[in-house]
Amino acid sequence: MNTDKLFYRIFLNQPSLISELLPGIPPDCEFDYSAPVVKEKEVRLDGLLTPVSPDVSLPLVFLEAQMQPDNEFYGRYFTGIFVYLFQYKITRPWQGLLILQNRRLNLGSDIPYQSLLSSSVTRLYLEDLLSVENLSPNLSLLKLVVMPETEAPVVAKSILSRAQTQGEFEKYLDLVEAILVNKFSKGFP
Repeated sequence: MNTDKLFYRIFLNQPSLISELLPGIPPDCEFDYSAPVVKEKEVRLDGLLTPVSPDVSLPLVFLEAQMQPDNEFYGRYFTGIFVYLFQYKITRPWQGLLILQNRRLNLGSDIPYQSLLSSSVTRLYLEDLLSVENLSPNLSLLKLVVMPETEAPVVAKSILSRAQTQGEFEKYLDLVEAILVNKFSKGFP
């Protein structure tokens, strides 16, 4: 499953999801979503959410979705952030958002990055959503990514049934279809 493209699509179509995941981001805050290449040793960021608002107190959000083990993940993630901040002379705050399949995922040692991880980065473990009921449709989309295939149709229908407009229904339908096609064609390891 190409989770980079999937999460790009989810955040592009459901921009309010960011305010559900990171405290302090207002629900009506708009972001421009991109996946910039950081020069030097080419480092590609999964996603950079840049506030559209001129309010410079709103943070850049460095988003990474990681579903596979990667011993060098943390080093690469923080390298990308700091090279980007330096290269583009960023003067606003930043926050990290890591969307991870589960807590057992081997991402290498986090010891050198503990202060950053505890102060500037939110780690969302998708497996934690499996035991939570009454999630918003946006968070239910994320739950759908990791839930057992046998339960996925019920959650998919629930997401679609909560759409309040035709436009909202079409956005949810597009994302639900993309998640289910990926889930049923390849699955997670």
